[in-house]
Amino acid sequence: MSSNKVKLTELGIISHITSTNKLIVPSNKTPRIGSLLVNAKKQPIGKIHDIFGSTKKPYISIKTSNKFKKANPGEIVYLSPQNKKRRIRHGRYSKKKKTIR
Repeated sequence: MSSNKVKLTELGIISHITSTNKLIVPSNKTPRIGSLLVNAKKQPIGKIHDIFGSTKKPYISIKTSNKFKKANPGEIVYLSPQNKKRRIRHGRYSKKKKTIR
């Protein structure tokens, strides 16, 4: 029997909620914008909307909606393991197979 224990990466503790219902989290890490965040029970809380402040100690703004679970100040926020997937590059510098005509 294999156990699917995935270690969550802690992002920080929710400091407050803004008037536009965004969660503010001071952090030591700088994740990608659009990354999904979860609580300790691995339930989705929201997605990263903005990163601001200094580069050593950034603040992260998390956008929530009705489909996400409610979160309160003082809760610990984690990066979802689903964010590990890499994006597919399109455009000028992507590697393509050359076609012979």
